[in-house]
Amino acid sequence: MAQIQVLIADDQVVTRSGLVAMSREAPGLDVVGVAQDVAGVLAAVDCGKPDIVLLNLRKLKGDSLRHLVQLIGAHVSIIVLWCHDSAVTIQDALRAKVAGFMDLEILQEEFAGVIALVGRGCAAYLLPRERLSDIGEGCPMSSTSGAMSNLTSRENDVLRLLADGMTNKQIGSSLHIAENTVKKHVHRVMIKLSASSRVEAALLVSRLGPMA
Repeated sequence: MAQIQVLIADDQVVTRSGLVAMSREAPGLDVVGVAQDVAGVLAAVDCGKPDIVLLNLRKLKGDSLRHLVQLIGAHVSIIVLWCHDSAVTIQDALRAKVAGFMDLEILQEEFAGVIALVGRGCAAYLLPRERLSDIGEGCPMSSTSGAMSNLTSRENDVLRLLADGMTNKQIGSSLHIAENTVKKHVHRVMIKLSASSRVEAALLVSRLGPMA
């Protein structure tokens, strides 16, 4: 299977190094370049020919984001990362029509799954649940609403919070269970829904509507 070529664009060296490390550890990914500003992104796109750009330039927003997306071109998928000091909003990302908008903390938990989803031509917006319905409807989902009936009460609870954009740690705190227990529930939910990642499971919930 062909490697997904990834460009890491982050204006802080510590976060940039962390994203590079995660990319190199994830199966199926190949880091073809790094950048710390807009000029560096454009140069690295021309040189490295990435499939996906992980974009975390904290001062970038609105018209500047849309202009950068246009310059990069539609042949490259862009996942905008969000953290507490980011200027970009989910509305900016939607208007720019990027492939994804992810909380950096969420991405760290499901790194390879998110990138694989986008690599398949899907959109992955995970902030917060009320915005999940804004993602690309063209992405095929293998699960059906009937699979929801196979979930236990606890698995339903976990799935609701997962779809709200919570991390495993946050879900555990909300339900008063251990983080490792949350991970086991998430794994079982993904199997029952035939979802390839927690992100795909959350998007499926958005498509099917509220659970009973």
